[in-house]
Amino acid sequence: MAENSQHPEEQIEVVVNCILVNYRGDSEWRGRIVHVILEWAEEHPDEWDELQARCQQRHEALA
Repeated sequence: MAENSQHPEEQIEVVVNCILVNYRGDSEWRGRIVHVILEWAEEHPDEWDELQARCQQRHEALA
């Protein structure tokens, strides 16, 4: 996954993992999901911040 300076790779991974909780599909499909999430994040920065924060809290709670 390419790093986007506006949305660091680690943040994107947390959000993708949050959305695809138990997804066991191939990496190509997962890559497409990442691409769509990045496009959405660029268009909806406030919602991205809220989603990223909720997913980060969930990630920390499960760690």
